[in-house]
Amino acid sequence: MTRHPDDATPLPTDAPGVQLQPAAYEKLLDALRGSIARLAADEPFERLVVPPVISRATIERAGYVASFPHLLGTVHSYTGSAADWRQLAPLIAESGPWHLRQTVSDLVLLPAACYPVYATLAGQDLKQPARFGVEAQCFRQEATAEPGRLRTFRMAELVTAGTPAHCLDWREHWLARVADWLEALGLKPSIDLADDPFFGGGRRLYQAAQRAQELKFELRVELADGLVQAIASANIHKDHFGEAFAFAADGAPAHTACTAFGLDRIALALLHTHGPRPVDWPATISTALNGD
Repeated sequence: MTRHPDDATPLPTDAPGVQLQPAAYEKLLDALRGSIARLAADEPFERLVVPPVISRATIERAGYVASFPHLLGTVHSYTGSAADWRQLAPLIAESGPWHLRQTVSDLVLLPAACYPVYATLAGQDLKQPARFGVEAQCFRQEATAEPGRLRTFRMAELVTAGTPAHCLDWREHWLARVADWLEALGLKPSIDLADDPFFGGGRRLYQAAQRAQELKFELRVELADGLVQAIASANIHKDHFGEAFAFAADGAPAHTACTAFGLDRIALALLHTHGPRPVDWPATISTALNGD
């Protein structure tokens, strides 16, 4: 059946958690980008578009490998000789282990848009808060393929680094601001204390500490009938990245905070709430989204 050109519903692929986006969906993402940019226009964010890969050394230094090895996607490349490949190539047609001579490279797939930012601050002592607006195509090896739990997805983030007081005030400001923004888009977010999916024997301890310190809040909405997921978050990292990358604020290890927007999940929530054709949505939603 031919799809209507205004239908923004993504198409599934044979890879769980990977979807194809039609033109109307991409137009919706562009509108979300513009709306977030207008939301952030009163702060001096340095805008960066982040590649979908990151240095393996940087992600190791950031602590991601130790905390979330089950989510990380690595980049491997063939390192054998032509003679080796003559033996391996016939295995392709049989879906055999043609990749036996692939070895891990100096890159990994980017798990979150903010990670490259912290390395750019290495060695600095910030006299004023740093602010970045970033966007990237990210990857996480999710264990489920429920709607919205994509393995490859677009993420926009607002990131700041500075003193503990600055980061805490900034996070509280943006948590409320994003909630109001989602309400204006016709969504009804709940604001929930949350934790990250740490891996290994210490995960419960890490999660309990994260909740006790109220480091992570998620804004959750319905993406499908009966399915509620986080579509945005507001986070405090304390001095984790300041210590890891040796940058300071007023002479002490800097604190950092970020506000993350799951662009694909927000789009899916809007399609679920308002229908598959954005051109048919109420005028109030279009105004809130496009700034008309």
